[in-house]
Amino acid sequence: MKVLAIYGSPRKEGNTAKMLDTALSVFPEEAEIHRVYLGELNYSGCGPCRECKTTGDCVIDDDMQMVFKEMLWAEIIILGSPSQFSDVSADIKKLMERTWWMKGDLKNKIGGYVVTGRRYMESTLNTLHAFMLRHRMILGGSGALGLTFTEMGGLENDPLALRDAKNTGKRLVELYDLVYSGRLNQMG
Repeated sequence: MKVLAIYGSPRKEGNTAKMLDTALSVFPEEAEIHRVYLGELNYSGCGPCRECKTTGDCVIDDDMQMVFKEMLWAEIIILGSPSQFSDVSADIKKLMERTWWMKGDLKNKIGGYVVTGRRYMESTLNTLHAFMLRHRMILGGSGALGLTFTEMGGLENDPLALRDAKNTGKRLVELYDLVYSGRLNQMG
């Protein structure tokens, strides 16, 4: 089981990371989990070059090239994003833009997500769904939402957040077993 966890918050140990780590905690011990912290990378959004139309690859030479390799390697991709101004974080959005050239390459990979924010997360969910569906990924359930903001505090005040994150992880593992016809049982 090849799992790629993409952390889209600039806070490496914030609420989004806690939720993503909780989702990953239910994966089997044998799962190979790679973590990418977008906030630590140097990369840009998609530019005006349109070279990928000719070359079939993104030609921008930055840290996103490593992320592309990880995405192609993974069987399961789980994204974590705070909801910022009613949508995914700028880092997640840049990543999504840059995958335009990958059309078809992520087909049938299992996708999941966790989201944190104060309210108004519908657009964030829609963006994540659209990203996965545009790439013809298998959407792994409804994800997990964590209500967090300064006036309310962190995840400790949302009893459903971490439970839902665990359930998201469990659902991704279940889908893996369905898609890969019992390979999970063969791992153990």
